[in-house]
Amino acid sequence: MKKMLSMLMVCVLVLLSLSACAGKKEPAQNTAAPDSNNEAVKEGTPEKVKLNLLQFKIEITDKVKAMAADYMVQNPHVTFDAQVSSDYDTLLKTRFASGDEPDIFFTKAFTDITDWSDKLADLSNEPWMSKVSPSAVQGMTVDGKKLGFPVAFEGYGFIYNKDLFAKAGIDKVPATLTELKAANEKLKAAGINSFSEGYKEWWILGQHLFNLPFAYEKDPVATTDKINKGEAKVNDVANMNGFFDVLDMTLDYGKGSQSVGVSYDNQVSDFSTGKTAMMQQGVWTIDSILKISKDINMGMFAIPLNDNPEDTKLPVGVPAYYVLNKNSKNLEEAKKFLNWLHENGQKYLVDSFKLIPAFTDLTTSPDLGPLASDLSSYVEKNQTIPWAFTLWPTGANREFAGQLQAYVGKQMTKEETLGEIQKIWQDGVKK
Repeated sequence: MKKMLSMLMVCVLVLLSLSACAGKKEPAQNTAAPDSNNEAVKEGTPEKVKLNLLQFKIEITDKVKAMAADYMVQNPHVTFDAQVSSDYDTLLKTRFASGDEPDIFFTKAFTDITDWSDKLADLSNEPWMSKVSPSAVQGMTVDGKKLGFPVAFEGYGFIYNKDLFAKAGIDKVPATLTELKAANEKLKAAGINSFSEGYKEWWILGQHLFNLPFAYEKDPVATTDKINKGEAKVNDVANMNGFFDVLDMTLDYGKGSQSVGVSYDNQVSDFSTGKTAMMQQGVWTIDSILKISKDINMGMFAIPLNDNPEDTKLPVGVPAYYVLNKNSKNLEEAKKFLNWLHENGQKYLVDSFKLIPAFTDLTTSPDLGPLASDLSSYVEKNQTIPWAFTLWPTGANREFAGQLQAYVGKQMTKEETLGEIQKIWQDGVKK
């Protein structure tokens, strides 16, 4: 028995000895770079990163910040700084000039995204790209590379109060210039003001309204190219006279030259409280209107520039694309964010931001209201025109607005205004 116990003890000692020898390995070389606190990064733990996002669309500032907060909860290793600015173009250029470059930011289609293209990451092979609506692709493609994540489709026209139209005896929305003039006359006869246009804002006048004659061209890209090359002039655009006819109507049946002092907030407030029957605005105003008058009965129709109803279409486009800074040290994390945003697009882009999705696998919600519904109707009927202002020389829209504001203020004639706009265009092409 003692002999057997002795043999068992020897076996145990041998096994312990072998186990100890097996555990005596050379310590592993840690090739990972230490973090800023000189602490080793634990295996499997994501490295701490900070994402900086910069965008416009100040009307959804709180919702953008809430989205960023949700992302941080789901990705604890990420600190997400989301900044929304009303002076976006200036701030973006300043940030890049100072070296404080954002990881994720907004660009507009065509000219803008082309101007920034040398700083942007190619997103052509991202998993969500195949779900981008075909009509959103062209505006963000440069030299065959797809550079953007389309935030939404938006459209604009004349938003109108259906009850005031009915009170004035207007039984259908105008589809021609003549019909628009007749509608204004009926409103006037009923003691109803047609407009209170926010021409204090450069984008309402110098970008959206002035877009129309260019967008109504048979080939807006070709027309823009001809003007750029000096083969055509701004006043050669076919519906330019129609543009001024509409502009004059908004003055004659609105606040006249005082319109240059009307802000966006004033414009929306006057419409929402029933002081005016129409305003030139887009689907993005829905929340602002409903906050003032939750029961307003409204719709939106395309702005005619001639007397052919078949020509009258709604401007629809992508207001902005999220793009990624290709030099960002957190580029891969930024790509993960865009993947996450697409996967959760119904929640954030549609339900929270109240935007019309530019992805084929996301659906427009009935909760987006009557303006989105009318826009969708124009899209379904293929009665849309592009946002041709995205083809103009960089920064020209703001300068165009200055000349058009002078026209509204009766400081310049139509001919003088078009002459100044032509000079601005030529100077913009030379830059």
